[in-house]
Amino acid sequence: MKFALRPNTLSGQLNLYLGLGLGVFALLAGLLIHQLVTHTLDQTLRDKAEALSQQLALVTLDSVLIRDYAVVERYADDLVKQGHGIVYLKITTEQNQILAQSGQLPTSDKNALRQITPIQFLNREIGQIELHYSRALVQKTFRNLMAVGLLGLVLILVVQSWMIKWFLQRRLIDPIQRLVETIHPLSQSLENSVTNQPEEVRQIQAHFDQLNDSIRAHIAALNQAHQFTTQANERLRDGQRLASIGQMAAGLAHNLNTPLANIVGYVQMTLQTTDNHKLQERMQIIERQAKTCSNVVKSLLNAARQPDTQMTEFDLQPFLQSFCDLVRPVLQQKGLKTLQLDADPFNIRADQSLLEQVLFNLLDNAVDAGADEIIIQLNHQAWLDIVDNGEGIPSDKQQAIFDAFITTKPAGKGTGLGLFLSQQMLKSMQSTLCLLASQPGQTHFRIDLQKMTPNHE
Repeated sequence: MKFALRPNTLSGQLNLYLGLGLGVFALLAGLLIHQLVTHTLDQTLRDKAEALSQQLALVTLDSVLIRDYAVVERYADDLVKQGHGIVYLKITTEQNQILAQSGQLPTSDKNALRQITPIQFLNREIGQIELHYSRALVQKTFRNLMAVGLLGLVLILVVQSWMIKWFLQRRLIDPIQRLVETIHPLSQSLENSVTNQPEEVRQIQAHFDQLNDSIRAHIAALNQAHQFTTQANERLRDGQRLASIGQMAAGLAHNLNTPLANIVGYVQMTLQTTDNHKLQERMQIIERQAKTCSNVVKSLLNAARQPDTQMTEFDLQPFLQSFCDLVRPVLQQKGLKTLQLDADPFNIRADQSLLEQVLFNLLDNAVDAGADEIIIQLNHQAWLDIVDNGEGIPSDKQQAIFDAFITTKPAGKGTGLGLFLSQQMLKSMQSTLCLLASQPGQTHFRIDLQKMTPNHE
């Protein structure tokens, strides 16, 4: 289980583990020292008590021989009162007669040592001395030793913490920092960047060398992948352009049949009449229909040329009008009822063919989404708004509709590349495409085009 208070820094972790180790060692050493010191001091107290008892036995023997028991009592009181550690003293004869008694008998043997010394005369015991010696000195000495030991342990931990931080900074962090600095720029080599360093640092240097080589290889692979992606986008854009041309060509025959039939009819009528005024009117009709055919064919040729970006300056209003005339029959066959254009003359700089593909893709998507009414508006900010009344784009896909292979159409109906390629084509013209709003009944796209600079006006 991970330690809950584990420090985040390496020096903190080393200090923690070394501190725990020193703490356990100090605890074991303290227990051992406690036993040794306690035993040594207890033995010292016993020796001292035995010496005092023997001295007191001699004094008592002299007092008994001369029958001066007052001396024994005074001597016993003096020993207790002088603070030699004696807490209780009793002198008795062999008949258990108390010759002297001083102090208070301890209630527990844990806090005092008991010493019994016989009083002998001519190898015969004539009494005994019972002496209780306090162990407070032992306990005080041990507490002092423990306090000194704890202070020493704290001092060792502080010095250890400082030394570990200094050692890690000097021997690990600084060399690694120099290694990292040598990586910028990546073209520099890491060879001989670190010398006279520990083996661990040299191993880190070897890993940095491998990382540097891996980064270079990865950058090369990214560049290659970018080139491949660019080429793939070009191929996809060509495919999208050809698909758009194919859909426009499907309605081209119908769009040409009507003006061509009118041309034939009016030519026949002209051959049968001799009225010059009527002849002029009919010839004017023939001219308008012929121009319509010419514009349709011209639009088709513009859409079929190579998709390389060729920026030109042109008036957007007639371009949009021509585009609407071109795609209206195609979209009407798919269910469109109204295609409204609201645009005043406005000069822009763009690639007409690419812009035409983008517009057709947006309108075709709208009709596929159930729209029967589309409005194209142009304002003087060079914003081209396309608004339709289709089913809209689901909210969970609105953020990703400009990504490749994202589509709201059923399987087999769309590739998910139309809006992605439209965005790419507009970027090549320094323009952008964005979705302003989408909900059932209204979807609003905006194309931000490049306005013509004053030098071109």
